[in-house]
Amino acid sequence: MNWIIRTLTSSVGKKVLMSLTGLFLVTFLIVHMSGNFQLLNPDIKAASESFDIYAVFMTTFPLIKITS
Repeated sequence: MNWIIRTLTSSVGKKVLMSLTGLFLVTFLIVHMSGNFQLLNPDIKAASESFDIYAVFMTTFPLIKITS
């Protein structure tokens, strides 16, 4: 346990933690932005169906349930 604290408090550990946090944030934004862009489809029926599929995925995917 002591090695975890030493690693995260070192300058390299802080940079790794910051980069992982940034990677998570960018991934989060890209996933949500791509889901919301589905609403811009000119075909209303296709946009509605694809957004419904996206919404079901976002509410049933186990990793999303764990992190929220």
